Order: sequence, then C-alpha cells, then structure tokens
Amino acid sequence: MRKATVYLTCLTISSLSAIASLRADEISDAALDLCEKVKACAMQEIKQEDLTPQMREMMQPMLDNMCANMQARVKSVPSGDQLYEPAVSCMRSMEALSCEAMQTDQANTPECQAYEKLAREVYGDS
Repeated sequence: MRKATVYLTCLTISSLSAIASLRADEISDAALDLCEKVKACAMQEIKQEDLTPQMREMMQPMLDNMCANMQARVKSVPSGDQLYEPAVSCMRSMEALSCEAMQTDQANTPECQAYEKLAREVYGDS
C-alpha cells in the first residue's frame, strides 16, 4: 500500500509540472524541493520495506531521474498566469507534510485541491 502511495505522489508531481508548465524560478524551486522530499521519503520507505534486490534496482533509477525529469518539464510563462500561485502553494503544502502524512489522504492538501479545481476549470475535465 505504501509503495502505491509513493508512486501516486510521484505522478502528482509529474502532473503538476506537465499541467502548469510555469515560470522556472519560484515554481521550479518548489517543484525541486517537493521532488527531493518525495525522493527522500521513498528512499526511507525502500530501506524499511523487505524488497528484493531486483525491485530496489528497478526503483533506484526512477528515483534518481525523477527530479531531473520534473525540472525539464517546468517551462517559463508569465508569473501572472492564473495557475502559477496555486501550483506553488500546492507543492509547498505537500513539501511541508511528513513522509508519513504523504502516505495518507493528507497528501491531498486543501491547496492542491484548490489547484486541481482551478486547473480543471482552465483546461477542462480530462
């Protein structure tokens, strides 16, 4: 169950980067900080889980490349974009969570709920 939550958090991060495609300063810093936190939590979880060596080998490259891939997805747009601040707020709220909280419903913070609602309004339900 915990592995699925780590994967879901990684997908949320990727989604934030892909949907928002925002300015590469504050948003980039927030994305990188969140990614590093998720990576640290995932590594902590991997150490605690009784994973086979093959599973660890499979997960390690994904974690190593996750932040770099995410940074590559963040594009520049005006800071006045209506999704800019909500996306930063969402990522900062997730970064503030403990690793344990990231594995629960708490990971869907009010800030992220507001971001997702606005993104659906802007881009439509997808």
